[in-house]
Amino acid sequence: MDIAIDVDDRSSKKKSELGFYEADNDETIFDKSKVQTHTFTSFPEGAEYEPQDDEDETEGDKSQLLEEGKKSPSFWTFEYYQQFFDVDTNQLLYRIVGSMTPRPNSKYLKGYIRPNPDLYGPFWICCTLVFTTAITGNLANYLQTAGKDYKWKYDFHKVTYAAAAIFGYWWVLPTAIFGLLWWRKSQTAITFLEILCVYGYSLAIYIPISILWVINVMWLRWILVVVAAVLSGLVLVQTFWPAVNEDNRKVAIAVVALIFVFHALLAAGFVLYFFHSPAPATTAAPFIPVSPVTTTQNALSESIKQTVITTASANHNTTKAAF
Repeated sequence: MDIAIDVDDRSSKKKSELGFYEADNDETIFDKSKVQTHTFTSFPEGAEYEPQDDEDETEGDKSQLLEEGKKSPSFWTFEYYQQFFDVDTNQLLYRIVGSMTPRPNSKYLKGYIRPNPDLYGPFWICCTLVFTTAITGNLANYLQTAGKDYKWKYDFHKVTYAAAAIFGYWWVLPTAIFGLLWWRKSQTAITFLEILCVYGYSLAIYIPISILWVINVMWLRWILVVVAAVLSGLVLVQTFWPAVNEDNRKVAIAVVALIFVFHALLAAGFVLYFFHSPAPATTAAPFIPVSPVTTTQNALSESIKQTVITTASANHNTTKAAF
């Protein structure tokens, strides 16, 4: 900033203070021993910049335009649903790994899901699990009946049953939990979308497990069920425990216990229905058709036999009467 100094007063006193002297031939002589340098670090209150009215109106118009641009789109537009699928690959992998790795003092909802819960990952996880369960279930049945007296055929109904079970579980359980939290007036701010997101990612562990269920070893299948249910079930318990912990202690324990039990029952149902050993086919007795000739011969033989028996009985009675 340039500072203007008025040096019109040429009194000797002010000249000595300012260190300016007049010299001939337009030369200025400086007394370096008396020169002082001043650095301005602050300004008087009156020197602060105050925007004009026109600038205030301009800033107000800009803020109004920004607020209008941030308004949420309509429910009937694609832009409204686009926000639920706004997730990149790194976030997707990060959330999948976090859904199956329980750690002490880990907050899966706050550290992995918030502030951007999505439906992209849960939707494709459910779709993938439907097809892996149905395909590997049919493949397991084929391997179990190989070389046996059993006519195997692909069961397309398993795709429908798997889709109904998986998508029903993905929507019914979160709806029940959200309704319970609302009914109990939980103070924890957790949205329905966040519950859907957490439950969708919790099913990711069953995709590799369903492929390993092809191995026709029943005890190994049940071990895989326990491992998968415990790993992802503990993440669910850790996620929803702060939301129900504010309620009655017994109610909170019952809720998280039901969350874990239903999660384990889903895996157990997969094994019992999609990977059970089919019953061996029973061999029916061969059907021998009866020809009309054979029927007539049998009827004639029965008639002759009855006549002989009747004649013999009559002769016996006659002989007995003669004596």
